Amino acid sequence: MRRRERLGVGAGAVAAILVVAVSFAVGAAPLIKSPSPSEPVASHLSLLHRALIYAKEGSAKLLDGRWNLGQSEAKLGVTLSAEETQQLMACTGQIVCATPAVEGDGEEVEYRAAVRVTASAVSVLRPDLLVTAKHVFFDGKRAAVPFGSCSFRSFSRKKVAIPVVVEKDQRKGYVLNNEDFIVVRLKRDLEGCNAFALDHKDASLPEGEPILSVTGHQLHSLNKLSDREPVVAKGNIKRVLDGVLGGPPVYDADLDLDDGGSGGAVFALKDGRAVAGDDGRLVLRGISVAYGLRAKNGKPYSDERNYTVIIGLEADFRDLVEGKGEVPAAVEPAACGQGGAAKITVLSDAAAASQSEAPAASLRPAACGRGAMPGRRAGKANCAALAKGLKRAAAQRVKETHDFTLKNDTSCTICFSYDRCNHYGCWDEAMKLSGKSSLSAGMREQAPAIKNPQFCN
Repeated sequence: MRRRERLGVGAGAVAAILVVAVSFAVGAAPLIKSPSPSEPVASHLSLLHRALIYAKEGSAKLLDGRWNLGQSEAKLGVTLSAEETQQLMACTGQIVCATPAVEGDGEEVEYRAAVRVTASAVSVLRPDLLVTAKHVFFDGKRAAVPFGSCSFRSFSRKKVAIPVVVEKDQRKGYVLNNEDFIVVRLKRDLEGCNAFALDHKDASLPEGEPILSVTGHQLHSLNKLSDREPVVAKGNIKRVLDGVLGGPPVYDADLDLDDGGSGGAVFALKDGRAVAGDDGRLVLRGISVAYGLRAKNGKPYSDERNYTVIIGLEADFRDLVEGKGEVPAAVEPAACGQGGAAKITVLSDAAAASQSEAPAASLRPAACGRGAMPGRRAGKANCAALAKGLKRAAAQRVKETHDFTLKNDTSCTICFSYDRCNHYGCWDEAMKLSGKSSLSAGMREQAPAIKNPQFCN
């Protein structure tokens, strides 16, 4: 959940701005209502603005399971090395975006103050790449903040605000809950950040898996927490839900969570330690995005009501981040014996949606059954919205999907880069094509934008 705060509001404007604050609060936290990740985002908005704190087994009073990073071992029994602690301090932090607050209707619009949107974000693969929840920037398909107003501060460099760049391929909203992630770039590297690694196995976290949540500062807490360190919590994966239309999986968990925690890192735990890769970097397995619409403090986890929502970061997400993290190697130009300029022919044809990309009929009972909106009319409206959302998402994918062939008409080797894309964005891919040969790409590629073709060694 992202957090919104008002900046520079005069006392005389408080009453007039209250209504606006409520309307922004509605858009501040898309809370997932149904166990199904396929429900449209529009049905998940809520005025709920308090911490979700689960009833802990064996305790007669309400206990908050969130602590500062430095308390992780004493309070949670999670051991972190000095290097891992440094990585968490330098590579996690908060994104802050400011946008004007509008009052009045029609021609009576007045800009009284700024609204500050605050959410968590983490650095992945490179110290200039961040991943966070997409609802930080979008309310469904609609942009919620001016992209140029956002900056990031890590916990190890709290006084240094680095501007955030939302690239064009990421400037589109989302329809389905399991698409609620975004990759953005920083204008310069995070100092001292050895960015988190990604899991190269496409295996979901299993039910019962212990996990560690690491977020920015959250709005409400029963514990006295400092904003100088990340907020950590320990929980378990309670349920695994398959992603929709090829998207990543969605997990239900029992992590205490509140506004400001959206986009926070989730790591797997083994024997009380966060799981790291062979290179020693902690492996990011997901991000926290929401909690259930009807969630209630002091109650135990339940599939129907009290659950925290995590998006698993696999497959297409990994391709996108790795593509944005790689810089195509510089190509040394070479002369071609034939002379003349590099010649390349691009043949591109639109491709129909594959069966796996079409909305599956089996999705509808899960989204329109037990987890749907209560009441017959509301249930029908919800199912109609779901069908519309799935149809729109599938149509978008059909439009963006192409099957293409690249053909080198010379006898010389040609090097080039092109835009490789998946459903979540695009990145540069470096390629080499030998003389008198062709390269065919599958339906998961978009029509390429060929860049700088030249003869190469």
